[in-house]
Amino acid sequence: MKNIRTLGIVLGMTTLLPQSIMAKAYDYPAHKNVAENNYGNTGFAVGPEAKRIQSKSDLVVGSTIMAHDRYQRIYNKVGDNYNYVTMIARLDRIKVLDLNGGDENPYIKVKIESSVDRRLVGKTYYTRIIGLSEYEDYKTFDADVYMVQNIATEKLRVYQRVCKDYSCPPKMIFETDFVSGYKKGDDAHKYNTHVGSYRIFEWEKFYQDRGTGGHYPSWYDPTYPLPPDRDDSWSKWFDSEYMPWEFCETVDGEKECSHKGMMRGAFGWYTALVEPHYGTGQWTHGTIGWAESSIENIYRAKGEDFLGKLANMVTSLRSSGCSRVSNPSVAFLRHILPVGTPLIKIYALESYQDQASMERNYNIGQTSAWNFILTKDGVRETGEEATTAHKNYVEVRGLDTPDNILEEGSYEFNIYPTVVQYQYKHRSSGNGYRRSRGCVEDTVDNYMKPWMTDDEDRKYYDIDREDKISSRQCNVYKIPADKFQGRFYPDTGLIEGYAHPQAEGVIRGGFRSENWPDFIEAKRY
Repeated sequence: MKNIRTLGIVLGMTTLLPQSIMAKAYDYPAHKNVAENNYGNTGFAVGPEAKRIQSKSDLVVGSTIMAHDRYQRIYNKVGDNYNYVTMIARLDRIKVLDLNGGDENPYIKVKIESSVDRRLVGKTYYTRIIGLSEYEDYKTFDADVYMVQNIATEKLRVYQRVCKDYSCPPKMIFETDFVSGYKKGDDAHKYNTHVGSYRIFEWEKFYQDRGTGGHYPSWYDPTYPLPPDRDDSWSKWFDSEYMPWEFCETVDGEKECSHKGMMRGAFGWYTALVEPHYGTGQWTHGTIGWAESSIENIYRAKGEDFLGKLANMVTSLRSSGCSRVSNPSVAFLRHILPVGTPLIKIYALESYQDQASMERNYNIGQTSAWNFILTKDGVRETGEEATTAHKNYVEVRGLDTPDNILEEGSYEFNIYPTVVQYQYKHRSSGNGYRRSRGCVEDTVDNYMKPWMTDDEDRKYYDIDREDKISSRQCNVYKIPADKFQGRFYPDTGLIEGYAHPQAEGVIRGGFRSENWPDFIEAKRY
């Protein structure tokens, strides 16, 4: 930000600006419209499936494999006994040291080569072969589509890589709001959503935490009480009558059980299980409520309606680190985003790459609709068994029987990119401009560019001079204005001059060896 600020306020110096930060026009060649047949066949490539270890004959001593299941137990061997030590996480690398007999003995001897828990690295343990696989982290997978979550503005967008030869930028095909993680009183920021580069490893339908006995039972399970009715208040999703069990915890050495703090269906209809997350979640999932009410509950969690404002005065309705979207949104994402899809979480100021190109290549105000049928099957299943809610898929497979349908509808969403910016205009000026102060979602880019000067027709807003953005919106964790670096372009899904802010509350997560995939850097196009 500081170097951009200098360029932005020194007038008449545009000839000194590097071409890489000048507005770059763009167009798209003819390409497949993924909305055809109501998104019935997007053609998006699916990441390669990691080969699961089924037998010791699948293993070679000295080879490196990984924990594929989310929770893989490791053991110490004492005599003939295997004593549980702890768990390793998915993507933890382990080297096979000894097959430890034949398949009649399920344990093998391994050395931890890399782990979320760095205390384990270099140590030797035993583990069962079930839950292991060949190593696959999808970092080299050439994805056709990717998702960007801008935590600062709480906007989630999906982009299609139309030109993989970098002759044109990616194109936005979906945009929605999400709720980032935050808890009142969390001075250590343990519950914030983390910036970083991730991959979707699997989708799970009606996910719940901790199997049974956790805080958040599945939105639907045939053995549980039915969820609240569509017309019920949002507070019903917290009532004990809808909970299948009591939540128990140990307080001062004594076990206490109650329904307090539980929320029915907190993960909504689907959950994208992403890696690596280092035990902090960082998943993308739905929320409480049915289709329409879940959209309202997203805004309520942010405190954007009266009830939300009241609730957020005394508690936090946000997540504990995951990215939360409405249930129709997550159902659509589950349908179009295959395993291996890159997910990039950033904390950035937004500008269009080029206003004129955006207006030429997108139809402002255009929406698309996706028809869905949510069914009862696939509870806590993953992969294909986590049945998509795509209407045609459900009908073709005969799953649309009256006793199997939970909800049916049509979900409408933007397929043109808005830009979310902090603005302060003293007067209205020009078509599409408005008097405003605060965070505004618009289709007009109001930030000053380094090569621009004010003119009589338009007063650009110089965000680089705003020292109070930390007390405004468009900045959910209230970081100082001068900690922002570079820009994110919602129209092309690219970053320019961007770096994750070095600021309190902005926590780095995802792959330690990758800030983001190369294809989201504007300089490559």
